[in-house]
Amino acid sequence: MSNSWTEEVLHALAPRGRTLVVTLGSVIRGDDGLGPFVYARVKPSRPDIRLLDAGTTPESIAQDAIDWKPDKIILIDAARFGGAAGEVRVLRLEDVNRQAALSTHSFPLSVTFSVVKEDTGAELAVIGVQAGSLAYREGLSSGVQETALKLVHFFNNIT
Repeated sequence: MSNSWTEEVLHALAPRGRTLVVTLGSVIRGDDGLGPFVYARVKPSRPDIRLLDAGTTPESIAQDAIDWKPDKIILIDAARFGGAAGEVRVLRLEDVNRQAALSTHSFPLSVTFSVVKEDTGAELAVIGVQAGSLAYREGLSSGVQETALKLVHFFNNIT
């Protein structure tokens, strides 16, 4: 794994009890398609791990997240934090709106997931992957695709 897969990142990705992985993004905006790319390829082998793809409207899955009563929620989204394309960081929920790759999230992520966190009592981990290109095009840049495939491998190999 790349150097950006620190102990902090690995800890944030590790499931705990009922774990909900929420992917975010738009497939028509280059690297913002990271979330849907991961969602389409992860096939959890455990019933206590569930994925939801929120696309660009995370508020649309908030009630599903609350109803599932997760112990941990992991958000995965492309971000802008000044790193190298594909670099992975754990972000604070308060910083997500400033670092989200696009302003197309129709409602602030921090508000949506603050409510979900409060209603469920779940631990919340926000994983940001530095976007390389957010141009209107399909497909991920090479650095982001490499990280996306590592995320897929990570979640598909949880036993």
